[in-house]
Amino acid sequence: MLNSARSQIKHFLSNWVNSVDNPRFAVLIEGKWGCGKTHFIQSLVSEPDFTKRKKIYLSLFGVSSLQDFERQLFYAASSKATKIMHQGVGFASSLFSGAISVGSGGVFSGSADIGKAVESTLSQVTKAADAINGALVVVDDLERCGFDQSELLGVLNRYIEHGNARVILVANTSRINDEKFREFREKVVGQSFEIPPDPNAAVVSFIAEMSGSKAKQVIDARTDRIEELYRLSQFNNLRAVRQFFWFLAGVINAADEKYQSNGELMDSLTTQSFIFFMEFKLNLGGPEFSLSPSDLVPEFGSDDPEHRSLYAFKMKDDEPDTPKRKVLQKYNLINGLETAVTLRQWINILNTGVVDRQLFNVELAGAPEVNGPDSWPSWKRLWHIWDWDFADGSAKEFDAEIEDITCGIDQGRYKNPLVLMHVVGVILMLLDEGLIEDVEGGWVQRLKTYIDDVVVPSLDLESYNATQWGFDYGYEGLGYYRREEDDFGEVLLHLQSAGSHWYSDWKAKPAADHLLDTLKTDYFAFLGDLTIINGSETQRFLREPILHTIEPEAFVETWLSLGRQKEQSLIHHLKNRYNHEPELILDEGPWWQSVADSISARIDKEKIMPRKAQLHHLVEGIAKLVDERLEKQRLQGLLPHEESQT
Repeated sequence: MLNSARSQIKHFLSNWVNSVDNPRFAVLIEGKWGCGKTHFIQSLVSEPDFTKRKKIYLSLFGVSSLQDFERQLFYAASSKATKIMHQGVGFASSLFSGAISVGSGGVFSGSADIGKAVESTLSQVTKAADAINGALVVVDDLERCGFDQSELLGVLNRYIEHGNARVILVANTSRINDEKFREFREKVVGQSFEIPPDPNAAVVSFIAEMSGSKAKQVIDARTDRIEELYRLSQFNNLRAVRQFFWFLAGVINAADEKYQSNGELMDSLTTQSFIFFMEFKLNLGGPEFSLSPSDLVPEFGSDDPEHRSLYAFKMKDDEPDTPKRKVLQKYNLINGLETAVTLRQWINILNTGVVDRQLFNVELAGAPEVNGPDSWPSWKRLWHIWDWDFADGSAKEFDAEIEDITCGIDQGRYKNPLVLMHVVGVILMLLDEGLIEDVEGGWVQRLKTYIDDVVVPSLDLESYNATQWGFDYGYEGLGYYRREEDDFGEVLLHLQSAGSHWYSDWKAKPAADHLLDTLKTDYFAFLGDLTIINGSETQRFLREPILHTIEPEAFVETWLSLGRQKEQSLIHHLKNRYNHEPELILDEGPWWQSVADSISARIDKEKIMPRKAQLHHLVEGIAKLVDERLEKQRLQGLLPHEESQT
């Protein structure tokens, strides 16, 4: 259908441009930006047998006045060139446009040869006008006309109705909302055609433009894939595809030869490069799909520098789709995808346009296509059980995977809560399908016991945070089996409850040690645990009373061991803590008073007077920090009057 339409347009244009009879109208070739209309016309008119007429190609891009247009037109008519893209200024066109005057004060003023000069110049102008009258004139980028189109009409009409020129106008008419253009079209255009995009021809053409590198071979072998991605994108923008080819070539050329020879990896890089470049870099989706490279990072787990999973699942059925989810659905990636390099690496490549070859290849070593199913853990292979082709004798492998995943439970192999819940989902799914047998007491109880015996004792702050996930989103690009079922929910609730108990115990003592150690080794990380501060994403205790778990004397000892600048700024930074969560002062206010008492005791023993003054400033700062906030709490009825005075 596409080739047939283009053939019919070519047939019409050939008859029209070579007609003995003068049609006295222009032809309009229209289509959206990037659809390939310019490429179509340029390819057609450059064919040697298309017409014997002189061919003049002019773009209105950057042409701001009628004078500039006339200058280009006459210069092109006087030139042997068939394609004029820049504003060349010839002698004849300068005279025509008035840039050179012939008369009093002009460049020929006082010349004895003025008559001959004028005669010669006018002869050149006449020849140029005759050349235009017999030419095929292509005027591209009509929508970019920087002057009144009625003026353009006057010039072109001189050669269309009063001459014998053939004029083809090329435009993205959807970008022209001008009444004058409609008048222009009615008076000048006798036939118009809309050029549909031809991705197949465009891809072949773009590849032909590339040098003979390894990237060209890789891309050439994936033309069908690229055309399918283009079809799914629904952009109809071949100009963007040309840009994409350059981007993809840079990505592929950065890969080591062993990776370039990995067909599955090259397939994945092609797909990821297309989606990320077109949707997140160029943001061609418009307002409905508005995205930027930073949107590649998931909402949850965004601080994980090793993240390779692109997904956008719904938490509820009636939840509206996000732009990222709409993009994934558009390319039929309902379950998301595992990226060949980390999302952070992709973001950097998209933002800078540069591929760090060394880092890129280090990360490619961890790509799923490099580390295929043979390197996966049993739970992950079993997650994909519905894709297995048991006709190839995989039944024995299935039994081996079942044995391995159950041994993993017996041996305490699964300590990462995010992985454990995948194991839980897979086991419960297999049990529900009758593919494994239940255990004594039931698998749900067995898994809850495993959490108590193995997972909780191995928790740290990072893995504790993982227990508090909603698990509505997947991990490693895979959603959790049976997430909405009661058996999965029972195990998950037990994990989160056990994690919360661990955290309460940790805060009772280890939290104090953690804060003191952090204050000694990383001042800003300490502040970041307690309040909002630039450069810190933790804020672990932003809303939790915690400082009072630290022994006051130990805190003072550590605090006063800091440099004087940090010593003096600590109270200033922590004011923000109580501004953000005023009620924390109820638990931590009395502790601050104990800290002040400890510092006061040191003041009495201090012999150096300037140091005494520094310590006095700290005590005064504590009093101001605590008293003002306790008074506010008293006024709000949260604290008895007498307690606020202690």
